[in-house]
Amino acid sequence: MEQYHEITPVGGFAEVILPLAVAKVYTYSIPPELAQQVQPGMRVEVEFGGRKLYAGIVYRIHNEQPPFRTKPILAVLDEKAVINPTTLAFWKWLADYYCCTMGEVMEAAFPAYLKLTSERRLVLDANFDPNEPGLDDKEYLIAEALQIQESITVDDVRKILNQKTVMPLIKRMMEKGIVSVYEELQEKYRPKKVSCVRLAEPYRSNPDLLSEAFDLCARAPRQTETLMAYIAICKAIKQPLDSTRGLLRQQVYDKASADSSILRAMEKKGIFELFERSVSRVGGEERDLDDMKTLAPLQEEALVEIEKAFEEKQVVLLHGVTGSGKTRLYVELVNKAIAEGKQVLYLLPEVALTTQVVERLRKIFGNKIAVYHHRVSQQERVELWQLVLDAGTFPSANQVSGQAPAAGRIVLGARSALFLPFSKLGLVIVDEEHDSSYKQQDPAPRYHGRDAAIYLAHLHGAKVLLGTATPAIESYYNARKGKYGLVELNERFGGVAMPDIQLVDLRKEARERKLQSYFSSVLLDELKAALERGEQAILFKNRRGYAPTIRCASCGWHAECIHCDVSLTYHKHQNNLRCHYCGYSTPVPVACPACGNNELKLQGYGTQKVEDELKIYLPDARIARMDYDTVKTKDAHQR
Repeated sequence: MEQYHEITPVGGFAEVILPLAVAKVYTYSIPPELAQQVQPGMRVEVEFGGRKLYAGIVYRIHNEQPPFRTKPILAVLDEKAVINPTTLAFWKWLADYYCCTMGEVMEAAFPAYLKLTSERRLVLDANFDPNEPGLDDKEYLIAEALQIQESITVDDVRKILNQKTVMPLIKRMMEKGIVSVYEELQEKYRPKKVSCVRLAEPYRSNPDLLSEAFDLCARAPRQTETLMAYIAICKAIKQPLDSTRGLLRQQVYDKASADSSILRAMEKKGIFELFERSVSRVGGEERDLDDMKTLAPLQEEALVEIEKAFEEKQVVLLHGVTGSGKTRLYVELVNKAIAEGKQVLYLLPEVALTTQVVERLRKIFGNKIAVYHHRVSQQERVELWQLVLDAGTFPSANQVSGQAPAAGRIVLGARSALFLPFSKLGLVIVDEEHDSSYKQQDPAPRYHGRDAAIYLAHLHGAKVLLGTATPAIESYYNARKGKYGLVELNERFGGVAMPDIQLVDLRKEARERKLQSYFSSVLLDELKAALERGEQAILFKNRRGYAPTIRCASCGWHAECIHCDVSLTYHKHQNNLRCHYCGYSTPVPVACPACGNNELKLQGYGTQKVEDELKIYLPDARIARMDYDTVKTKDAHQR
């Protein structure tokens, strides 16, 4: 490598993680004017490669002169660090242990709205003279557009000139000193805003003047009713009239049967101020604590054993049969952790499970609960990221009496919640720890959520509780060998008996001609009996789509994904073949691409076919399908 020596800048150097699959961090110089701003964990704008700009994370700051020319940091994008040193250490471990780069970890960890996109734009050169002669028609059009707008994109140039190839023209204009090209980082995140109304400043500072406000709308009964409605709502929610927070306009509309025209008219009279307020997308309103049922004797014994095991072990495996009350024990441990001012991470393997658990825990912990998984909107993820980062600054309940609970003290989510920037993590609960859904397959980092959670807890000095009715072999082995603590609950809560399980021989049913499509006579009889009793029933089929593969009856060809080398699944409603790994889709061929035979057969069955077939055998039943194709939003499971 060519040696290059330069004077160490006053601000020193920063090693920056770029959101790319590159094997190392890159060193940038810190300009003197940014020396007091740049801190580890902050996002900074840097140039990499050509004129490409990226938002990277500062990993380390030092004064060691590198043996090559360094580019400067162009800007600091945050007022404070968006991740802490412990989170950076966790990223480093993930990259080393799971054989990927820190850039790939950063790409997986950050919400999309914290990532910045690079957009190439044009501006007039600082030395350009608009009266300069010698511009051709195209150059003149672009220069004129840039005098009207501060900057335009390359795509704008294409639209103005109505031509596809414009880069040679832009290059020529740069050489003439007409325009400059720069990369503008565009922030994706936008806070959620709601429309509000409040009393104008004179009436807020002196409520006694409200009589004058009523005089102003004396000849407008609807305005008088609206002002009275505003005052009544403030009184009902115990909000002072001098509050700058105001009320949601919709609240006033509903109370006074008013509309926006009335509020605008009152704004012109100087009675109201209309404004927008940023609000959080995370969580709901806080609820009062519910009375919790007393622990059963076996649960009390298990809780004591868990706490005793935590004195010696970092990880405890709770092996409890289904219905033994493991969640109730989780509640006790969570309550103790947040009372000590700690944060709690509660992991579940599937998004579908979070809805049930959230509703249960919110009745107990109110708005201390926050939910994080891939179905939560990107805007909510940004706000939850900041809430978790800030939640570590709240003192314990013992230190400050009456301290308002902090949203984000308890995070419930899927494996992606591991990447949140915890600062006071005290307890990690991995429910259904045996579930294979904790394993990330693609893209990198290809990690195991349970194992990563244990290391994350190790970095924070936190405890880990693994809960399951069917432990993973490796977890049970570690518990039996003494590496983990082991607590067992062998009876269901309240002495409830385990459900009866009946195995049906489908081959026998087929021989006796009792099999109806894919359903045994026993299953259909039980479903009909349940419906007659007014009960519900759940059928489980762990395969999406209508049929898992389509095959040629002549040569045996079957449709495969061009990217993943796996069978394409037939989706009836879209009438296409789809890869459930990468999302690739293609129309259903009318004939075999290999031999030309037009006899293509569907093989196997998925949730769509189960739904269609059930409608034939149970025509009077209301049938709903719940899978990835029907449940795409975070609250869809509640329907």
